[in-house]
Amino acid sequence: MDSLTHKRFDVIGLGGAAWDILGVVRHYPLPGEKSELVRLEEQGGGQAGTAMVTVARLGGRAAIAGTNGTDHAGDLIERSFIEEGVDASRLLRVPGARSHIAYCMIEEASGDRAIFFDRGSKRRLAPEDLDQQFITDCRCLLFDTHHSQVAVVAARWAREASLPVVTDLERPTPENDALLTLGTHHIMPEHYLLEHMREGDPQRAAQKLLAMYQPEVLVITRGAQGAVAYAEGETLYQPAYRVEPVVDTTGAGDVFHGAFAYGLVLGYDLPTNLEFAALVAGLKCRALGGRAGIPRKEELAGLWPELLP
Repeated sequence: MDSLTHKRFDVIGLGGAAWDILGVVRHYPLPGEKSELVRLEEQGGGQAGTAMVTVARLGGRAAIAGTNGTDHAGDLIERSFIEEGVDASRLLRVPGARSHIAYCMIEEASGDRAIFFDRGSKRRLAPEDLDQQFITDCRCLLFDTHHSQVAVVAARWAREASLPVVTDLERPTPENDALLTLGTHHIMPEHYLLEHMREGDPQRAAQKLLAMYQPEVLVITRGAQGAVAYAEGETLYQPAYRVEPVVDTTGAGDVFHGAFAYGLVLGYDLPTNLEFAALVAGLKCRALGGRAGIPRKEELAGLWPELLP
């Protein structure tokens, strides 16, 4: 990566940025029941958005590209990036549109969550919104499926510029085949791997995906069971990093993506990068919401000292 040190950003994220409303309940109510909220908070969210905040907190230079409304939630989303040091100059505000809002309900005892979301009325990015010079002015590109059509264009530009491309695919879109072909490092939850490959066995599904799309690395995330990575004929198992108590698992996958992308920029080999991403994602679970628990690099002095200058 040394030849890319002149780039303006370490990681650019193209994708979703949301405002999260988070409630903690002692138990999930059944239909027709009520459950009192133990706690209620709000903070920024979204897959690519949270990944970029992760990069910034770890000391990297990050930018977000996407769309946002001009409502109050849109103001909060934009401000949250600016306060974290994430460049939001390519987070387009769509006049009169509603922003993406997610309602996250977390079970107090387990930290497990259920999410209800409204994508808002903001439009998707269009190809004419993209600036090739900006998109390739980084050392790594990361995208989710929120703007999947333009993600194909951005991924092609990144590959032409010999940049690593990290994908965050967790739901089907018509563009996912193209995105899987263009991405270099795929990180996806096990349930989507099985769904996309129409397989019931994770190992067979992974081998089929590797043969079909030939990425450099495939990482399958499995929540509390950690992650499994495939690269160059090897299979690596990475345990989840344990924190006690687990307050909330919201955003742990997004944080894993952001830390892994930044680890590529730092030049970590795959085993090191898996351990790094698992550590950062695990620490995130100590606080409510997708972002509050993301560690800053100074907090990792005793756990990951090589991150410090």
